[in-house]
Amino acid sequence: MESWLQQRLSRISLRDLHFYPIVFILVFTVVFSSLLIYDEYRGFTKTVHIDMPSGAEENVTSLHPHTLNKAFRGRLIKIVLEISTLALILFGFIVGVSKIANAMIAKELETFFKFFESAHSDIKQINPDELYFTESKKMAEYANEMAMTLQEQKETLQRLNSSLEERVQLKTKALQQKNDALEEEQKFSQGLLESHKQFIRYAIHETHTPLSVIMANIELFTMNEGRNRYLAKIEAAVKNIFSIYDDLSYLVKKDQIDYPKKAIDLGEYVEKRLEFFDEVAQFSNLTFHYTRPEYPAWIQFNETKLQRVIDNNLTNAIKYTKNGETIRVGVESDTQESRFWVESKSQKIHDEQKIFEAYYRERKKKDGFGLGLSLVKAICDEDNVEIKIFSNRDATRFEYVFRKDGGENTSS
Repeated sequence: MESWLQQRLSRISLRDLHFYPIVFILVFTVVFSSLLIYDEYRGFTKTVHIDMPSGAEENVTSLHPHTLNKAFRGRLIKIVLEISTLALILFGFIVGVSKIANAMIAKELETFFKFFESAHSDIKQINPDELYFTESKKMAEYANEMAMTLQEQKETLQRLNSSLEERVQLKTKALQQKNDALEEEQKFSQGLLESHKQFIRYAIHETHTPLSVIMANIELFTMNEGRNRYLAKIEAAVKNIFSIYDDLSYLVKKDQIDYPKKAIDLGEYVEKRLEFFDEVAQFSNLTFHYTRPEYPAWIQFNETKLQRVIDNNLTNAIKYTKNGETIRVGVESDTQESRFWVESKSQKIHDEQKIFEAYYRERKKKDGFGLGLSLVKAICDEDNVEIKIFSNRDATRFEYVFRKDGGENTSS
């Protein structure tokens, strides 16, 4: 019962609020009038009993209404009409007051409805003078204050949004200008880089011919006049230049041409490169000691790449080995892999990983660009050649392990 009443009251409207009190007042008026009439009727009955002679009271209640005396009936009818008229007047008055009050409440509620309904688009304040009740006027003050706050916040947000849009436009314009500038700089840098590459290609191409001429003339002079100390120095310097030339040539061409692999006897190839650099080692007061493999050390590798690996290790050994020492070079082979190693007495390597970075040199006073081992590391990574380094205060050893399958990564 309680839950039904709560549900009913939660859905009540102003029309219901106007209807139910009228019904209640009507019922109350009818009940009240009936009770008054009934009470008057009993009062008059007692009066009649009192005024009648003794002994006749028992017969009064048994009489038919038409048998009552005319004065009693007239008076009773008059009283009933007065009470009914009074009840009707009271009912009409209460209903009128209720309708007026409900109309006033409905009008004020309609004002608030319109206010909140239009608040999202056009905020119009409520005029308190148009309201009747003190509570409604107080509510209007709060509503107007809320409307002013909302209006101020709305204007602030609009200004903020406008400011943000301007900032975004300015930032976008600035970024566009920066992008345009970066594109121009990128085009300029690409042009410089391309020009730089073209210059290096041209320089390398043009350098090869005079170097070849110098080497050919050294050999001819040696055949005709014999060797001498000055010619040996020239030959050693030219061979160093040849090694640098080969490095630069490979760096320029490595991304443009293919380097096919072929079967190479690693022991024989290393021996040929030692013969080429023997004059350079002697000029630096150094000697090579070569350990040949017991059996041919065949590998599948590109000759140009292999020359870069061997030549850079030999030239580095010549550059960093202590004066008067012997550079030990060897090739070993088994059924699975072949190994090429270079060992010499030199200063200890402090950072075994960093020496493979481009332009890094642990001995700043030594000549060179610091590109040789970086180039070697790139070739070994491409062809799956393992690099091992052993360095202490007595000796430094570089070892390269070539797999017999040509360096393919079988794990993948």
